[in-house]
Amino acid sequence: MPIYEYECESCGERFDKLVRSMHREPPEVACPACRGTEVRRLLSTPVVHSGGGGGGTAEETPAPKPPVFGRKELNEALKKKS
Repeated sequence: MPIYEYECESCGERFDKLVRSMHREPPEVACPACRGTEVRRLLSTPVVHSGGGGGGTAEETPAPKPPVFGRKELNEALKKKS
């Protein structure tokens, strides 16, 4: 069940509306502020969650990734120890 975002053409109020079915157009939507029925559905930005956890917001700078340590790096590290 998607949640659509709307904007009222009369008063400019933005609001969300839960739609029970994705397969048909929702019934007439009225603005909760002025009860106007001239509303337009807005294109909302989807929420994307990364697998990193932490519960941060999308506006935060992501944590730096750990360095890759493969065979080449292992051989170089072993040479430095010798």
